[in-house]
Parts: sequence; C-alpha cells; structure tokens
Amino acid sequence: MVLLLKKLFRSNILYSCTFRFSTTTTIIHSKTVPKSHSLVVDYLLSRLGFSPEKAAWASKHLNHLKSLEKAETVLYFLKSYGFDESQIKKLVSLYPQALCCDVERTLKPKFEGLQGLGFSGQELAHLILSNHMVLRCNFERNVRPKIEFWRGILGSVELLCKLFKAKQWLLNFSLELRVLPNLALLREVGVPDKRITLIVQRHPRLILQKPEYLKALTKKIEGMGIPHESSMFVWALSILLRITMTRFHAKLEFMKSLGWSEVDFLSAFQKNPIFLTVSETMMKKKIDFLVNKAGCKLSKLARDPRLLMFSLDKRLVPRHHVMQVLKSKGLYSGNFSLGYIMSHSEKKFVKNYLISHKERVPELLDWYIANSKGGAHSNSGLKQKEK
Repeated sequence: MVLLLKKLFRSNILYSCTFRFSTTTTIIHSKTVPKSHSLVVDYLLSRLGFSPEKAAWASKHLNHLKSLEKAETVLYFLKSYGFDESQIKKLVSLYPQALCCDVERTLKPKFEGLQGLGFSGQELAHLILSNHMVLRCNFERNVRPKIEFWRGILGSVELLCKLFKAKQWLLNFSLELRVLPNLALLREVGVPDKRITLIVQRHPRLILQKPEYLKALTKKIEGMGIPHESSMFVWALSILLRITMTRFHAKLEFMKSLGWSEVDFLSAFQKNPIFLTVSETMMKKKIDFLVNKAGCKLSKLARDPRLLMFSLDKRLVPRHHVMQVLKSKGLYSGNFSLGYIMSHSEKKFVKNYLISHKERVPELLDWYIANSKGGAHSNSGLKQKEK
C-alpha cells in the first residue's frame, strides 16, 4: 500500500485531485452568502423581487436586521400611504436602511409632517422616491424648513413636486450657505422676484452655486454689456454656468471663422445668449442655409440671433419654401422678413400663409405638414407637388 501511494504522488495524480477539490471548495465557499446575510437576501429575493446581485448589495446595509418583523411592519406602513409594490422596491433599492426604520418613532412623524405640508397620495410617494434624504435627515431641523422655503418661492405643491422629481439633489443643499446668499445677490442687482421664480423652475443650479462664484459671474456678464434688469441677464448666467469661459472663447473663435466679428458675437450674446448651445455642426448648416439659400446677411444674424435657435428641418427650411412658392404664384408680394416669418407661432403661420391660400395652392398645406416634421426638404419634392 505504501508503495502504491508513493507511485501516486510521483505521478501527481493524488496531488491533482487534492488541488481540484480544494479549489472547488474555495469557489463554492466564495459564492456562498454569509449566514448573517442569508435571511435578508432571501427576503429581498422572494418578497421584493430583487436580483441576486441587488439583494447581496442591499443586504450589506442591513447587517443589524435580526428579524424580518420590522421590515414587514415598514412595508405594511408604506402600503398604507399608497406605495405600490414597484415603488416600495425602488425605495428599498435606493435606501435599504428604510427597512430598519422604526415606524412609530421615525417614519410616521415624517409622513404626517409631509402630509401637513401638502403632500399626499402619489405626490407623497414621488417626493420620497426622488428625495429619500427626507427619511434620513432630521425632519424639523432639515426637511421642513427646506420644503417650506421652496414651496414659498414656487407657490404650489404641484410645481414643487415637479421640481423635486426632476432635480433629485435639490434638498441636499444648504439654504443658509448657498441658496439664501445667492437670492440676496440676485435681488441686490435688480432681478425681480418673478424672474427668480423662473430661475428656480428652470435653472435651480444657478442659486445653488458658491455665492462667491455667482457674484464673479454676474460681474463678467455685466462686463459683456448685459444689464441686470434685462431678461437676458438670467439666461446669460445660466449659459455661462453650462459652458466654461474657455468654451465661451472657443465659440467666439468658431463664429469668427464663419464670418462674424467679435462685436457681432457679443451683440448676439447680448440679445440671445442661448445661441451658444447650438452645436458647431448645426450652426454651420443653419448659417449656410440662411445666408446662401435664404439670402440673409450674416450681420443680420448677429442682430437677430433668434434665427439661429429655430429648427432647421422643422421650421427654417419648410417655411422659407412656402414663402418662395407663394411669391412665385403672385400670392405674396415684396420681400419678407425672415425673423418675422419664422417667429410666428405654428398656428398663426398655417392660418395666415397656408389655409388662406388653400384654394389657389391646395397641395401646399399637405406638403408643409409632411415636411415640417423633420422629413427631407427639397425643391424637387415641392415642384413635383406643384405639377
């Protein structure tokens, strides 16, 4: 027997079997969920429908959960406030510690407090799902003052819900260190409260900046010739928050390469800062069409940069074609202002230039409807319909 064992070791057969067994055991052990987590993992898998990976991750935050009684109490409580299964699953996936909360001492007072602030039903569920920090923070010291503040600016719970849902990070910022100093600065330089409400609705990041940064930015914009009382002042602030000054100067050089002077660029920025958000590729296409096909002077675009904001395929090209057809048929005399024509609402344009001429050019309305939806615009297609 001893001789047989020696032969087996010499041939590495026994060593190989031992190694494979040891490796297999190690792999199996590494994939086994620790006993302390197994109860929670099983619960998350079976009760909430978590994936194995998500359940394993969430269980790390629930080490101290010794039984499932508290978790079941939390689920029952959430359902009593209108949370459905998918909403409960989402909340636990975002904030697993919710299953450890004491219902009577922690959750109930907060939910009742939110109801007292005007949130109920799905509005309450959406608020908590988009800002689960309300369950983590002290309600009276942190949550209530912030919600009352934002509601006071916006004027309604409905608008507040929309804002919190879109900007999930909003309640994380300090009112005292960020928001209030920035609002005071905007009011100090003459921005009216109505416009401040608009800022909060559309560009809340503006008043969440470090106050010293926002102050420096207001001075830069003032130096560019946009007065504080101008409606473009807020837009300029918003744009320069989205693009760095390096990018701003790169845009200037790009527009100069297309034929503008620095004076033209600053003039356009003063009138409509939003044109800086148009990509360089699209800007080239728009200027090529407006200058080379629609006959608009480049200097005119600097004076009326709205034209650079309209959709090329859905507005500029089809409306220009309509006006060309009307002129060719003697239904519109003289030159027309591109800015005037393009700034009409869709309803007004269709009524004034298509429906009013439907008897003389019946096919033009159908062509416009088809081609103003982003389809291919071509003179050949228009001429085929005219025939």
